[in-house]
Formats: sequence, C-alpha cells, structure tokens
Amino acid sequence: MKTRILGMIVRIIVIAALVSCMFLLAVKAYGFGKSVFDEKEGTAKNPRTVTFVLKEGNTIYQVADVLEKEGFIKDSMVFVVQKYLYGSELVPGEYRLNTNMTGKMILDILSGAAVDTEESS
Repeated sequence: MKTRILGMIVRIIVIAALVSCMFLLAVKAYGFGKSVFDEKEGTAKNPRTVTFVLKEGNTIYQVADVLEKEGFIKDSMVFVVQKYLYGSELVPGEYRLNTNMTGKMILDILSGAAVDTEESS
C-alpha cells in the first residue's frame, strides 16, 4: 500500500515537473518569436551612426556578433533568424548604420535593398 502511494506521488511530481518545463519553454519561445517579429525602432537619446564594413566571407553569425557587441541589435540569434526568415543576402560593402535601427532595417541595408548604402568596390 505504501509503495503504491509513493509511486503515485512520484508520478505526480514527474508530471508537475514536465508541465513546468513545457510552460517555461513556451514562455521562452513566445518571447523569442516576439523579438523576431515585433521589433520597435530604438529610442536612444543619443543615437549614433557609424560606417559598418561588411567583408567578403563574413558569415551571418560573425556579423550578428559584431552588431550585438556594438549595440546595434539586442540579440544576435534573433538577427540570424530574421536573416533566414526574410531571405536576406548580405552584400559586401560599406554601410551607414544607426543604433536606432531595427534588425530588419539593418538587414535591408546590408542586403542592398535599402537606399541608405555606400557600397565600396
């Protein structure tokens, strides 16, 4: 009898742990998806514009890491997902980027789709 009750308690604890893990994963997935699709332009009081050089052979991961370190994007993985989601192809060149731009805006510029570019030869 005691082992049966103990077995039920263990099952309840395992199920509760699984439900909790699923809930946490769902919350994280929602937050990540919201970051990908619901970007807002920055509202920095002192936005800065810099020239960003995209070299031949730079991967999206390298570009995303640099942009995150320089404060242009908040999350490099969100930027990588956006690149593949929007089908952007990065074109080597020199580009003017502003810290108030969204990841989508930056991708448009780095792919040559936006007009605010200064491509180098």
